[in-house]
Amino acid sequence: MPLAVDSLLAAVRFDALGLVSVVAQDQVTGVVRMQAFANADALEATAVTGLATFWSRSRNEQWQKGGTSGNVLRVREMRVDCDGDAVLYLVDAEGPSCHTGRTSCFFRPLGAEGLGEDEGAPEPSSVIVSRVARVIAARRAEATEKSYVASLLAAGWPKILGKIAEETREVSEALPAGDATHTAHEAADVIFHLLVGLEAAGVPVDDVFAELRRRFGTSGHVEKTSRAAKT
Repeated sequence: MPLAVDSLLAAVRFDALGLVSVVAQDQVTGVVRMQAFANADALEATAVTGLATFWSRSRNEQWQKGGTSGNVLRVREMRVDCDGDAVLYLVDAEGPSCHTGRTSCFFRPLGAEGLGEDEGAPEPSSVIVSRVARVIAARRAEATEKSYVASLLAAGWPKILGKIAEETREVSEALPAGDATHTAHEAADVIFHLLVGLEAAGVPVDDVFAELRRRFGTSGHVEKTSRAAKT
């Protein structure tokens, strides 16, 4: 649904050229993909189409990211900062976002010997959970003889629950043993098989994250008591 962009435009402080700085950030990984400028028309086009649109100062024209390369940025949310002099596009990125072919335009980190080069700022470690969940969902359609995940999903609840119970037991044994590497391995097995169970149940991992966010700022004792009362 197109956004009501008028309120955003009213809050933006455009510069003397009628432009505002726009940062595009991957909504899943948190990686900053690029920075460019937009005028009011470009912001409105973004809100209407859902595709990141900017204003080119060098070409003096509006442009849609990925219009020629196909590496579009699908905008899921638009935000304006506290001073109104910057806008944030939270995006789902298709392909690299830099014209050099790199993931992010911010691929030159400063080190002791000057500027280096990489693919861009690394994604937060926690993002791997969402990435694994997406891979598991994709594996559902594969042949069971080629995909372990597909075989688990095809086998149904007895097999899935059995693996979750097995891996939970193994991590319980590993925790007090003091071997950090082995414990991390077993914990990863638990998380992986739990994600398979969530896929089988049709529960998005984002719902789990939302529940964890809801609990922030609430005492664990209070939260448990409230659940008991509802039961």
